[in-house]
Parts: sequence; structure tokens; C-alpha cells
Amino acid sequence: MKRYQELTLTPRQAWLTLALTIGSEVSATLALKASDGFTRPIPAVGSFVGFALAIVFLAKVLEVIPTSIAYTVWTGAGSALVVVFGIVVFGDHITLRGVLGIVLVITGVTILNLSGASPAEPPL
Repeated sequence: MKRYQELTLTPRQAWLTLALTIGSEVSATLALKASDGFTRPIPAVGSFVGFALAIVFLAKVLEVIPTSIAYTVWTGAGSALVVVFGIVVFGDHITLRGVLGIVLVITGVTILNLSGASPAEPPL
């Protein structure tokens, strides 16, 4: 645990770690679906591991990236990816409203990232 606490991320590393956070959470969510209500042990364990990794990664990310930005990117990108993978992998159906919602989420995350918000930027 001491090594984890001593680990310091640069802003670039924090964004890459946020991508790992998103990947872990999306993988965990898909494994949760594949576990069929925890009746299939391998996907069930995969979901626990994925969610645990996502929390560990996010804790490090939040030391560098403001919570409002990191959480919005994490949940927005994660949600959009889960929808896409749900359609492709599990055959989930989506309505036009659902597509519009995903587009709005992606647009919002893009605007946040283009706004120039950075860890060094002073609060409002």
C-alpha cells in the first residue's frame, strides 16, 4: 500500500489512468451482464475485479484531475461505451431518444475537455 501512496501521476498519466478506469468499469459492467445474475462464476469474479480496479485507478486520478471533470468523463464515457457494447455484444436495442442521449453525453464530455480545464486551473 505504501508504494501506491507514493505514486504520483503527471497530468498526462492521470488522463491515461482515467482511460484505464473507464476500461475497467466498462469491462466490469459487461462481465456483470455476462455473469447472468452471478450464476456464472468467472464473469462474476471478473466484475468484482474490474470494479475494484476502477475504484483504485479513480482514487489516483482524483489526486490530479478535478473531481467534477474526472467523474463526468468517467461516467459519461463509460455509459456511452456500455451502451455501444451492449448493442454489439448482447444485442440490446436502443431507441432514437437513446441515441440522442448518448450523443448529448459525448458532446458534454467533449465540451468539458475542450474547455481548457486543467488541474492547475483555479476554481471559479
